[in-house]
Amino acid sequence: MKKNVIILTHGWTGSSAFAALLGEAGYWHGDNTFKKPDYDTYENIKLVELNNQLLTELNFAGDREHEIISSEIVDELARKAAALDLTPYRAFLENCQQHKPWIWKDPRLALTIRIWAKLLPMEEVAFIILTRDSEQAWITSNLRRHIQSYAFTQHYNAAITDNLKKFLNENQQDYIEFEFEDLQLTPEDTIAKLNNFLNIDLTMDNLRSVYKFPLYKKSKGLKDKLLAWLIYLKNYRYRYDIPGQKQKNN
Repeated sequence: MKKNVIILTHGWTGSSAFAALLGEAGYWHGDNTFKKPDYDTYENIKLVELNNQLLTELNFAGDREHEIISSEIVDELARKAAALDLTPYRAFLENCQQHKPWIWKDPRLALTIRIWAKLLPMEEVAFIILTRDSEQAWITSNLRRHIQSYAFTQHYNAAITDNLKKFLNENQQDYIEFEFEDLQLTPEDTIAKLNNFLNIDLTMDNLRSVYKFPLYKKSKGLKDKLLAWLIYLKNYRYRYDIPGQKQKNN
């Protein structure tokens, strides 16, 4: 039997493309998925709601998209969760189990996965860690008006990835790791690795049916890089890497 899949990521890593591709192998995304104006995230909308609810119940007051998430933060959230009533979260998981194999993805899992782990049948879950080329991540964040320095992008993404690997290692969970660019630049090899890890049978035709952008090249080119620099320089004094700085975009 195929294992369920949880994609763990710091965000903007092409996880939607990976999730869409895995849907071609029969993984259940949920009754409804969270859709942004320009694309479907393939995130189970109930999972997103419950992760937001968890963070509210835990009185998490941080800015998860613009503050470095330390291991102390995620460990403290896990400790505080001991006082919560996890009944609604358990009910959601039970519903997902009725649709096996399912797939979860939501960047908020970087904060909540340790809490979900108390409920998950971990032996039935395969984990994928997704990251992204640092320059591509920096370009994307600034194009989306999340103004941040290159150093901040690297530090932010690395901190989350390190925390996720620490969680998996502490729980003795195997995982496979990709950059988004692996799927773009070496799709055949990436699909082969996914197939081997998950015991599935995806093909290039499956990828082409869900990924409508050019393959064998990175998604952000020179024009995108130059535009990102213009946006960054115009908003330089509001960039993220200054503790406590508020963002104000033009």
